Amino acid sequence: MSLLLVLLGAVLFAGIAMTINEGLWSNTITLLLIMVASLIAILGGVPVGNWGLEQLQKDASFTWYFLFAGIWIVFFFTLAIMRVLTDKISRTRMRFLPVIDAIAGPLMGIFVAILFTSFAAFTLRLPIGSGVWEKKDITPTQGKVYRYARAPYANLFYGLTKAENSKWADNKLGDL
Repeated sequence: MSLLLVLLGAVLFAGIAMTINEGLWSNTITLLLIMVASLIAILGGVPVGNWGLEQLQKDASFTWYFLFAGIWIVFFFTLAIMRVLTDKISRTRMRFLPVIDAIAGPLMGIFVAILFTSFAAFTLRLPIGSGVWEKKDITPTQGKVYRYARAPYANLFYGLTKAENSKWADNKLGDL
């Protein structure tokens, strides 16, 4: 589990490093695209994973592998398509005052990195929930860091599904 926290830290650092030099407009579009693509991935990746499990006729013990892969495949596919479409639609870059762009661009890049890291942590509930990774091996500090890492995306997801009166809305953040 400690390697998991190192992985989440590396994802956060890489996200910040890749978006820090982008402008406010590009980072804002990226943030919105990650929000939409991640929601589509959670809701559409599960059927894709179940379909893959059925097609390959694997044992039910492999379910979390297929669900995890399905979610990430749908996420990257959706994000790539939406990014290409938004780049075609928005060819002219919106201009801001240089001071605002210099401050708000990197700040929005940090938000992008936080949301992406939170989505990654949220999807890691699949191996933890399936029992592949033991909860008893987790120290209280590791559990707290993991819970806070996934909180931004989990609150977004559960807030939107609660508005739709979905069965997902009954799921809470819980302990781990």
